[in-house]
Amino acid sequence: MLKAYQPILLLFCFISFFSLANLSSVPLPDDTEIRMKLDDDYPMIFNGFVKMSDTDVIAFYHNQLGSPNKIIEDIGRYTYFYQVDENLVKISIFQQIEWTEISIMITTP
Repeated sequence: MLKAYQPILLLFCFISFFSLANLSSVPLPDDTEIRMKLDDDYPMIFNGFVKMSDTDVIAFYHNQLGSPNKIIEDIGRYTYFYQVDENLVKISIFQQIEWTEISIMITTP
């Protein structure tokens, strides 16, 4: 009986292996300096900073990923929600004094 299910289980494993996203599915500005990157399991998390202004970072993501599904602004922190490669992507942008922090989280739907 178990042998009858082995091809189906193998197919599911094969499909889920090749449908996994990674942090490279979300573009980063050229001068991004990485502080933290956890990409071995969901949720995948990235945190870094750039010397660009927050408005330039926002424009970068609009150009790269298009219009977000949802935007939240809270005390100067902008959070953009996208769907990339069938995964949910949350990008938070926060202007510091001399740099802009970028935080990214990728989750499965």
